[in-house]
Amino acid sequence: MGRKFKITRDCYDEGEYLYKKKFMTFEPGLTVLIGCNGCGKTSLMQQIRNQLKNDLKLPFVAYDNQMDGGSHAMSAAICFADYGFAAQSFCSSEGEKISLNLQKIAGQIGQMFRKNPDKNEFWILLDGVDSGMSIDAVEDLKRGLFNTIFEHYHDKDIYLLVTANAYEMARGERCFDVVNGRYVTIKSYERYRKAIFASREYKDARITKAAESQNKEEAEESGEVPDEKA
Repeated sequence: MGRKFKITRDCYDEGEYLYKKKFMTFEPGLTVLIGCNGCGKTSLMQQIRNQLKNDLKLPFVAYDNQMDGGSHAMSAAICFADYGFAAQSFCSSEGEKISLNLQKIAGQIGQMFRKNPDKNEFWILLDGVDSGMSIDAVEDLKRGLFNTIFEHYHDKDIYLLVTANAYEMARGERCFDVVNGRYVTIKSYERYRKAIFASREYKDARITKAAESQNKEEAEESGEVPDEKA
């Protein structure tokens, strides 16, 4: 039994359907979202986050590496006078910065469980956490954080959604094809590569279709007839 979400396919109201399904169902445990850059992984995370907060009222922790990591994390640390974290982050590599931020996220996750002792369903949304990480760092993240969460709170329904930027995050895990809205089996790098390029083909096709539609609308507004052979 999983949790079903209603999905807005045209997230940006631009006539581009990012996803092929109107509903997506996720299962408890670790789910790795896969797809090419720009296929809608982050947008899907945002939709889920909004529904958890506004409709379902379920406890969750969310981390977006682009919005919460890097210079944003350093600025926040300085704002709250956490100069030790800011200095350490300033001297760290991209992967090390993510590790530092994840230490803070781990604290927030623990706090989420402590604040909701009577809840049985929890959500953790991690977007872009493997960006800049080495292979061993990704494995450490899986064993050190992910496994610890599931082992420590084994009596809870925990939904841990993570986006994958590289194969190592997806390797050996339950993967979710964002474009097609379904779980898929990834047993090799070649299978992962095939899935990524399939999502790329879909993305390119929808962008081309949207551009053609926009050109047609502009031509109609100006009274011009587009050259179909062009």
